[in-house]
Amino acid sequence: MNTWATRIKSRMKEMDMTQEELANKMGITRGAVTHYLAGRRVPPLKQFQKLASILKADPAWLQFGTANELASSKKMAEKQEKAITKLPIPILSWEQAAEFINVAKLRRDEIKEWLPHFCTDKSRWYALRIKGDSMTAPLGQHKNFHEGDIIIVDPDKDSEHGDYVIALLPRAKEMTFKQYVIDGGVRYLKPLNPQYPIVPIDKGTHISGVVVGCLTWWS
Repeated sequence: MNTWATRIKSRMKEMDMTQEELANKMGITRGAVTHYLAGRRVPPLKQFQKLASILKADPAWLQFGTANELASSKKMAEKQEKAITKLPIPILSWEQAAEFINVAKLRRDEIKEWLPHFCTDKSRWYALRIKGDSMTAPLGQHKNFHEGDIIIVDPDKDSEHGDYVIALLPRAKEMTFKQYVIDGGVRYLKPLNPQYPIVPIDKGTHISGVVVGCLTWWS
């Protein structure tokens, strides 16, 4: 499985960089780098930015794998040049998302907050700040989303079993963030927190986007 840890190790191999060299450039211990590469710890956002700079990588690709795999340092440099022309990702309110706003048509003065340092060539991508704990899983679960984390949404991607989606339920004024599950031909919206109910998807439910990334705002 290709994860952020494998992408970091791939770039280190291409640049012939050791863990000790990476640790020195980042100003952290070699043990911290080892934890990152083993996937035992998730680097905070500012460390991802520093990693991307040191490894000469697109920050979005390094964290999410949203860009094509890069075959050489030359291709990586070309990717960085193109990244300059990409669009910043706006952070919308849940109310705005519920109105099915076309982000590409929003004026800049209508957007109060932007996702710093992350850009995309997808003009309709946007971000939402997670509210509540319905997607906070019990300890030990691989996937976990916390209040305050920021999810990046692709409104044009078709949802598949296991995807994390945002949806508008009948008579609801705000979107909800859940996992899209198909069981026995029946579709559900499943919270990761077992204290919340699983919601069957009916004709009045609108799936409006698939989550393609998450930023955990750890210091």
